[in-house]
Amino acid sequence: MPPEADDELCIPAMKAGLSFIRLTAPTTNDHRLGAVLANTSGFVYYVSIAGVTGTRAPDLKAVAHNVARIKARTPLPVAVGFGVRTPEQARAIANVADGVVVGSALVDEISQSLDENQRATDLTTRAVLGLVERLSAGMRASA
Repeated sequence: MPPEADDELCIPAMKAGLSFIRLTAPTTNDHRLGAVLANTSGFVYYVSIAGVTGTRAPDLKAVAHNVARIKARTPLPVAVGFGVRTPEQARAIANVADGVVVGSALVDEISQSLDENQRATDLTTRAVLGLVERLSAGMRASA
């Protein structure tokens, strides 16, 4: 929900003890960023690319710049997602952000391991765990 609709969901959610996570993107200017951060709680989710998740790689220099810009405006942790597929990308983002979000790459691993009826197979768990292990090892590796 946009900040202009805070009274409808954000404020009641926070009063009920729920964090209200907001998204910010490469296209979010400084004026809009202030409005987005005003009632955000929990953490800020930075969408690292403009467009559809998983369709291209994030510009790591732009991610670092924008995460720093967000962190200068809020004490909340910043998690970065969209387009993160490789251990190298995860490591680079982990070096500047508080969290790395991987979604589409996991969905792809799952879909490639399904049987002809689109059901999980013995390979599904191994495929997902393998990707998570590679990503986490990449994040722990020295830069």
